[in-house]
Amino acid sequence: MISPDTVVWCAKKRFPYVALATRLEPTVELWNLYTEIAAREGYQAGSENFGYLQPVFVSDNQARAEELGKRFLYGGAFAHFARPEWMFPPGYNSKEATRRMARLQPAANLPGKPIHEGGGSETDSELNQIREGVYARYEESRRDLQMIAGTPDHVIPRLRKVLEVLRPGILSFWVDGPITSKDRVRCLEMLATEVVPAAREIGQELGLLDPFQRAPGSVPLAVGQKPESVARPDALRSTTAV
Repeated sequence: MISPDTVVWCAKKRFPYVALATRLEPTVELWNLYTEIAAREGYQAGSENFGYLQPVFVSDNQARAEELGKRFLYGGAFAHFARPEWMFPPGYNSKEATRRMARLQPAANLPGKPIHEGGGSETDSELNQIREGVYARYEESRRDLQMIAGTPDHVIPRLRKVLEVLRPGILSFWVDGPITSKDRVRCLEMLATEVVPAAREIGQELGLLDPFQRAPGSVPLAVGQKPESVARPDALRSTTAV
């Protein structure tokens, strides 16, 4: 999720690196690291070298989609409930990856600080506090585009922002959490019929290529030539309203 070691390994192997719903700014840093390692290996990284997993919840009305998005905080934001020894046992991450996590995530809800450690004996008041703690992260996740929820008209311009910033050749969708089968099926239907076609059009407009269109690591880079960045962090600061 946040390991520079994985990025270096993928770049040296010329494998695509797929980020799992990480915040955009730290993800840009990892993209740039991959591009630097790729240059040392003698090739120019492109969109075909990168993928992104985007949590998206689509419904026929905005209010319902927002409710599904809140439930993702239970199903997808596992750090709310997982104990640190399960999430990051000794040796799981390198020291550099651990330092990076500490630097990039100053919020209280780190894997080492779950808001709920289980036990099953909580009072109603304690359960309400836990619920409020979970929901308190919703606006932050929404603002950072770590999770997008809404009608297709709401979702598509936000997906465009993600694609403009990260420029991945692989885009996957994550639908998780305690939601009903009816809501889940409708979400998948709208993703398939409205959101995915629009995302493909945006990808074509941005000139994004996937690993089947261009093999990762196949674009040579001369020794000493400076590589071009794949990510466009300036798009994060653009005035386009989302």
